[in-house]
Amino acid sequence: MKKKKLKKILIILVVLCIIGGAGAGGVYAYQNYQSENMQAEVRTVSNLSFGYWGDDMTSVGYVANDHVQSVYIEDKTVEELKVSEGDTVSVGDTLLVYDTTDIQLQIEMEQLELQGIENDIKLAERDLEKLKKITPVSSTTTNQNNSSSSRNSTTKKNTSTKKKSSSTVVMMQVQKKDGDAYNYIDKTAKPYEGKGTPEQPYRFVCTPECYVMGSYLNRLMRREEVAAFEIWSGNSSKEGTLQSCWTVNGAEQHTVADDSKWSVATQERLEDEITIDETEQKETEKSTQSTESESESTEQTYTADELKKEISEKEGELKKLQVEKKKSDLTLEKLKKDKDSAMVLATIDGVVKSVADPENPPVDGSAFLEITGAEGMYIEGSISELMLDQIEVGQEISANSWNNGQMYTATIMEISEYPSGNNGGYYGEGNPNVSYYAFTAYVEDADGLVNGDYLELSITPASNQEETNALFIDKAYVREENGSYYVLKADEENRLVKQYVQTGRTLYGSSIEIKSGLTESDRIAFPYGKTAKEGIKAVDAENY
Repeated sequence: MKKKKLKKILIILVVLCIIGGAGAGGVYAYQNYQSENMQAEVRTVSNLSFGYWGDDMTSVGYVANDHVQSVYIEDKTVEELKVSEGDTVSVGDTLLVYDTTDIQLQIEMEQLELQGIENDIKLAERDLEKLKKITPVSSTTTNQNNSSSSRNSTTKKNTSTKKKSSSTVVMMQVQKKDGDAYNYIDKTAKPYEGKGTPEQPYRFVCTPECYVMGSYLNRLMRREEVAAFEIWSGNSSKEGTLQSCWTVNGAEQHTVADDSKWSVATQERLEDEITIDETEQKETEKSTQSTESESESTEQTYTADELKKEISEKEGELKKLQVEKKKSDLTLEKLKKDKDSAMVLATIDGVVKSVADPENPPVDGSAFLEITGAEGMYIEGSISELMLDQIEVGQEISANSWNNGQMYTATIMEISEYPSGNNGGYYGEGNPNVSYYAFTAYVEDADGLVNGDYLELSITPASNQEETNALFIDKAYVREENGSYYVLKADEENRLVKQYVQTGRTLYGSSIEIKSGLTESDRIAFPYGKTAKEGIKAVDAENY
């Protein structure tokens, strides 16, 4: 009885196994059937690529077929006029040439200014280096040194007084200045400009009767400084003209009597002074040399706090000089550009509509010369001052017509030197704190454009143009797995496979840069959904 029951159980188990196996096989067969017949759409990467145009600037412009090139000369002088009213000109033709004499003079003066600043920087750096090498002393030592210096100074002063009292000179009372001009120059006189160098001498405005005290000439000699004593008509360097100039180079100057007077007009000693004999002159020279020797041998001492203060002040002075040098460099660079741009060229093809007389240029703010466009289409737009150093004449821009939807390529022909006073049509997004400069671009193939049409302008800064071939695709086509990124790509057998890629930047939160692992000729599928599996058959989306 038990054997019969066991046999029945075994039969039931065998039947169940057969049924289960058939079911599993059916499921596998069904799944395999689905996999073989399931298809996933794939698209070529080149059709999905956004490209990368950097930080493009977008603004609004308009077509101006009747474009006019206006030339304003302002305070410049026209040396040569190359065109006449009615002449036909082409892009690049010379219209006029400015006189660069004044600019060249300004360049030379600025070069001297820059050289003086550079010399001052070297001196400040040398002084700073010396200060940093000084070992500070205690305050007690400093007080003792100061007392000794004070005694020495008193002794020298008494000696000097005795020497002066040995000779008597009758001095006439003379008013020191006549307006801006000096009647005499002594150690208290202040130059109206200059730094005492050969390139930038101290400059004084002097009356025709002015004289220079020997004491001042001796100071120039000791310091090896240079001074220019100028006589101007009307005793003014601002309104008068320069009549004569006596330049004294201290490095070439001999010692003279401190109380002697030297005429600026004749550059000779005034005869009403008492002439010192050779013996007295030699004693004066010895005294001067002794004083300089003592000055050189006396080492300045500082406490720690005093030395720290001196170093700080010298570093501040050096920073100011370096700022002045940068300003001078920029000024010199601009002047050189002005000189190089002395030749004004035509920026459009057209006809000279009007031209003024170089001898009597306009004073009402109107243009000196105007050219009207002969043919072709021109676009007027504007750019921010922040982009001026990245946009240049000859650069191509893209223009999309609001009227017909077509895209055009234009070449920038001219960029204004002056701000236009508006935000340049930046859809209200223009920065109100910066200026905008008008520019003109030429469209060679202008079919479909009409004068007055508005366009959307896209300008790529020169610094970003090298990145225009970067590959960006929609982030939805890239999937992350364990910290790595992959796409589903169609292989040679048109089956989906995982392709791991190296990613880069994300733009606007919607597109991602593919740096490696994918090319524009590859075909990829959307990596989500029931067909997003390896092995699924790939079909082109346009043929599906």
